[in-house]
Amino acid sequence: MSDQTGSSPVDDDRHAQALYQRMHARGESLAAASAALALTPVEESRARNRLVRLGLLNPESELTVETTAALMLSLERGHRALDKLVQQHVMTAAVARNYLGLAAGDGDDVHVEFYAREEHRTRLAQRLDDLAATVRHEVVALHPPANWDPRRMGAVYERDRIHVTKGVRVRSMHAQIALADPPMRELLRARAARGVEVRVAPVIPTRMLVYDRHLAIVQADPDDLDAGAVLIRSANVVRSLAAIYDYLWMTASELDDVPRSADGSTLTEQQRAVLRMLAEGAKDDAIARSLGVSTRTVTRVVGELSTMLGAGSRFQAGVRATRLGWLD
Repeated sequence: MSDQTGSSPVDDDRHAQALYQRMHARGESLAAASAALALTPVEESRARNRLVRLGLLNPESELTVETTAALMLSLERGHRALDKLVQQHVMTAAVARNYLGLAAGDGDDVHVEFYAREEHRTRLAQRLDDLAATVRHEVVALHPPANWDPRRMGAVYERDRIHVTKGVRVRSMHAQIALADPPMRELLRARAARGVEVRVAPVIPTRMLVYDRHLAIVQADPDDLDAGAVLIRSANVVRSLAAIYDYLWMTASELDDVPRSADGSTLTEQQRAVLRMLAEGAKDDAIARSLGVSTRTVTRVVGELSTMLGAGSRFQAGVRATRLGWLD
């Protein structure tokens, strides 16, 4: 619907794209590009504001921003250090769909697909099967904590078989707390025995799959595993995501090299006592007095336990340990 100026959101987007393309391709200033396009002052202002919101125009210098950098910036704004890797997927998708191709070099095939909540399970499963058949070199994956559906095990094993048979390198990184679930622990060890490289880390912020460093599938909402997924195919963008994965992989632990036991079987009595009091909401100084140790010692033990449990707070560590049966 047009507003009182006669401009509509569609017009604004069309003007913004034309303005961005001309500025980027010809190195023109905002004013020069606007004049060449015969934009009215209102149209210029609205197009400029849209480019600024999308991170494609520096509001101070009024110079265009490389679209790959803008796309990564829109991701970064929603999740510091990958904590919310795709929280800004709507803005990311808008940049990828409407702008990235304008400045992409030859050979960078840009494509975006959305898998909505109600359709992502079946359609995405089929897409993963298709990718298993076509991937040539490498698959890397991030898997946050989630309730595992045993019915998916057959599909996972079959994709692993296809990948390994073709000589594709598969790396799969999981939240360390997954080792506390016996079926999941067994699955990870079975995948490792089949040739998949498996590591674990205290925190995995979101789900992500990257194929041949050219195509990525990311979780649509880092706080809701069932919210769907976004597929991005672009060599430039996906290489950046793969580089982030490589760093996380270097800092992750092998399955047989997890500090202590992630299933709680080798917790010390001191750790168990600290966990019980954490679950009751006790503060560090109260725990220290009860155990006859320093507050500094309690803080250290709490930090170790929080890492093992992938917990974001002391109370959460106690609750998770109780739920996992560590204190039984």
